[in-house]
Amino acid sequence: MEFSEETLRTQLVKYKFRDLTIEELKNVVKIYPNFRFSMDTYTFKDGSLKDLLNFSGTIPVKYQGKVNN
Repeated sequence: MEFSEETLRTQLVKYKFRDLTIEELKNVVKIYPNFRFSMDTYTFKDGSLKDLLNFSGTIPVKYQGKVNN
């Protein structure tokens, strides 16, 4: 799925710092283009629910001269 600023805007409508979050995500996607994000409901220990941004992907790590995922 391609990075879509408009999709993010609608998904993050309840976020207090939505514009800052979107700008930061744009920066991350420039460095790690295979990262994906979605909205998921998180259940806290007290049973309360919150829609949160889920971010997943692989970060390449350089170790002993080789790049590993």
